[in-house]
Amino acid sequence: MRTSRALIEPVSQVTLRLRPAEGRDRFAASATAVLKWMARRAGRKLPKEAWQIKSFELVEVGAQRVTAVSLDEPRFWAARIDDADKEIAQRTWVTEICQGVADNGEVLFGSRLICTSRGDNPEYERTIPGLVREVMSTGPFVVDGESVGWDAPYVVDTEEQVDELIDLLERPTRRLPVVVCALPERSADAGQTLFDVRQFLKDTCIAAHVRVLTSDASFALTDRTGREMSVFRQAVRMYRPGFSRWRDSPRRHPLYLPEWVARREGGTAAFAKWLVDQVLAYTVAAADREEEVPSFSAVRQIAAQHERRKLIAEGGSQAELLKLFEDDNQRLTNELRDERERFASQLAALERERDLAQQQVDDLRSEAFDLRERIRVLHSRLNQAAKAVPKAPIPETLGGFDVWCREHLAGAVTLHNRAYRGVQKSKLAEPKLIYQALLLLRDHYVPMRREGGAQRKAAYEKACRELQLEDCLVGEATRTRRDLYTVNYGGQPRVLDRHLKRGVAHDEARSFRLYYFWDDETETVVVGWLPSHLDNSMT
Repeated sequence: MRTSRALIEPVSQVTLRLRPAEGRDRFAASATAVLKWMARRAGRKLPKEAWQIKSFELVEVGAQRVTAVSLDEPRFWAARIDDADKEIAQRTWVTEICQGVADNGEVLFGSRLICTSRGDNPEYERTIPGLVREVMSTGPFVVDGESVGWDAPYVVDTEEQVDELIDLLERPTRRLPVVVCALPERSADAGQTLFDVRQFLKDTCIAAHVRVLTSDASFALTDRTGREMSVFRQAVRMYRPGFSRWRDSPRRHPLYLPEWVARREGGTAAFAKWLVDQVLAYTVAAADREEEVPSFSAVRQIAAQHERRKLIAEGGSQAELLKLFEDDNQRLTNELRDERERFASQLAALERERDLAQQQVDDLRSEAFDLRERIRVLHSRLNQAAKAVPKAPIPETLGGFDVWCREHLAGAVTLHNRAYRGVQKSKLAEPKLIYQALLLLRDHYVPMRREGGAQRKAAYEKACRELQLEDCLVGEATRTRRDLYTVNYGGQPRVLDRHLKRGVAHDEARSFRLYYFWDDETETVVVGWLPSHLDNSMT
């Protein structure tokens, strides 16, 4: 099966917008840069039509397969080269390029690298074709609306630059991940990142936005996004597109701590290579990747349609039209075969990834269940011990709130990043109430939900009365303002359908609100916002 059907794997993909330059045709300059790169790999001289940015096909004996199609209206050019692997038999690296002129004069450029194999296909390192750098050198360009620096790291130091970084992170149109590398405490030296950022920029090219965060900027980012969403002390974080500091789960934007990297086999050098692979894999993971960079076969079909219309308009003979149809039919037959093989390969890869992901989810669920059971047993033994269980301390201030939560709520109450943000903005005159409400959930609500019984319900209601708190459904607001009452948790949107409340909503100093939901799978309370009324804090 491996020798009769090709294994086709997308390796990497990049897109950029080439800005107009006075006195220079960016479209022709970009195409010429690509052709020069192709000429060094073709094995034969490219025909003169190639350098005129016209359609051509190189299929001579001893040459690599090189072909291009050109359209005058709209102005569009696409090319493809099949480069045989020099070490692995029957493995070929296919590079597809397409570019067109937008209404504002910018040139939209895209490149995709594909690995095809009909034999052995050992592991390889993902890369960006060198032609992309040659195109980038032809003049100014932007990616995701940003002028991307790919030869030196962009250092974020001031509060204004931190605000610009957050604007990039939350930009709805952003398609690329943002890799943020923090410096050690009290450091502003860009050379003290966890790994060589310059080499990382070279390897990823324009496949990611890369930022280096000084120590002062790390504190500013933490103030704006919360500790759970920030990055500091020489750690590295990859912010995926669709970031929202209000609704996101920190787990969707992985954080890599230097201690964790140090324990990996190969240390920081191996981690940097692994992160490059993750970034480049992300460029071909989107379902709409071929809408962003059309496949060469799709462009050639459009070019064939244009050629037929042109021939008919010019009064071409039946023989000429028949020849066009025959050639087009043969191309479509070959391309249909290639498409079938490509989709079969992608389907097989997706099925493998799905099965692996499901196995990992099942393993994690089993591990989480075992840990919860262990925590229950330990709590039960402590309660039965002769010596009373020490009560959790109630701090006078909110300093170190996140540390307190990790130490005293683990396994029972989880605070979403939005909740930490709410506590940072708290105007509550009685901070103790925040700690008391969370312990109320841990000690009474969670046991009531897990074990049930009228006695536990009565104990929870009594504890609520002692703190002058009322537990009730949020109600209509979860439907009329669903965006405010929804958080991302476990990869899915979850509604904060219940809340603890005390006092009048408009008085933030004396009123209290804690919005939460119960997660049946983990059997824990998830707190999504506190301690103010949600409408007030968000508006």
